[in-house]
Amino acid sequence: MYAVVNHLYLNKPLEQLADEMRQDGLPTISKLPGFRDIHLVKAGDDHAVVIIFWETEADAQHGAGSFGPTWFAKHIAPFLTREQQRSTGPVIASSRE
Repeated sequence: MYAVVNHLYLNKPLEQLADEMRQDGLPTISKLPGFRDIHLVKAGDDHAVVIIFWETEADAQHGAGSFGPTWFAKHIAPFLTREQQRSTGPVIASSRE
């Protein structure tokens, strides 16, 4: 399993982002090959952490290339107040193994 963790600072209400994610983002990303799970965490009033799990690193790269220029570009990118911080890597321990 491979994880992508994004720290996002937004000038958009996080509850609105959560609604958009549930209504449109989740159905869109869940259809991508290798998608496993996604979590949207409210880390502060303007700080969201998105954690996405994929089967492989290649699946994560494909997902970024598909989801990033489309849904992310429309629903998140215009509302970023600073550059996102991204960390990626293989999951080396999990309760789901």
